[in-house]
Amino acid sequence: MGEETDDARQAADDVLAAVRAALRGLEAIPDATVRARAAGLVLREWPAERTLAKEIRQQAVDTLHRGGMDFPEIGQAIGTDRSRAWRIWKGMS
Repeated sequence: MGEETDDARQAADDVLAAVRAALRGLEAIPDATVRARAAGLVLREWPAERTLAKEIRQQAVDTLHRGGMDFPEIGQAIGTDRSRAWRIWKGMS
């Protein structure tokens, strides 16, 4: 499991680095007014991106469950407990 955790950490770090790089693109907007407005729009839309990450996690847990894993196994595999794994699967967490 340690290697899998390391793989997950690396994958998450790679995605976060790409997100940060994309956000840094705001700094390249030369007009300060446009830059401020664009940053504000990104901030306003950001909650939807959190929802997207939750949906991706839910789909992954569903894939594990359909593949034959029970919720205690899923919880252990993803670093949580069985009840949280179930709540993720149901879209409640």
